[in-house]
Amino acid sequence: MARINKNLLVRGASGHMGKQFVYRKHGNNTIMAKMPEVNPNQVITEDQHKVRDLFAEAATYAKGAITDPELKAEYKKKAKPGRTAYNIAARDYLKPPVVQSINVAQYTGAIGSKIEISAKDDFRVVSVEVAVYSAAGVIVERGNAILNPINRNKWIYTATTQNAALAANVVRAIALDLPGNVGELEVTL
Repeated sequence: MARINKNLLVRGASGHMGKQFVYRKHGNNTIMAKMPEVNPNQVITEDQHKVRDLFAEAATYAKGAITDPELKAEYKKKAKPGRTAYNIAARDYLKPPVVQSINVAQYTGAIGSKIEISAKDDFRVVSVEVAVYSAAGVIVERGNAILNPINRNKWIYTATTQNAALAANVVRAIALDLPGNVGELEVTL
């Protein structure tokens, strides 16, 4: 693979030449590489189909995301040199958010007690839903956590229902990112 920066003849070129070389534009660089070889006898497995479908969905999301000028600008801010808003949007689609921890130290079962959730994403977590289940698996309460304005990886859920029997209760947090990917974690009290 060769990078071509100052050659006026091929700078900005894309496509192939004589089925031997491929020119691609990557950021401000033009890259020349050997033409990829395709084996016509290759059998595509079910897993390969799934991965190809996933990447096609990511491309569709990224194309749609960059048509919105505000969203495109946000993705572009996150892009490092040589990357585009499209690249970041596609990566955002492929990487779900992660709920790193659920802190129940301040949750007493009383109305107004707090549950703190730490959730992050490569771009942005847009919402975190918290649900508390009894030991029998019955939902005690459910609602959205509020983003901490100072530490933007922390979300705070404030209890709205009295819960007298905390033993073996389960607290589940579900984080959602901009493309709609889900990350979740649960802890038992």
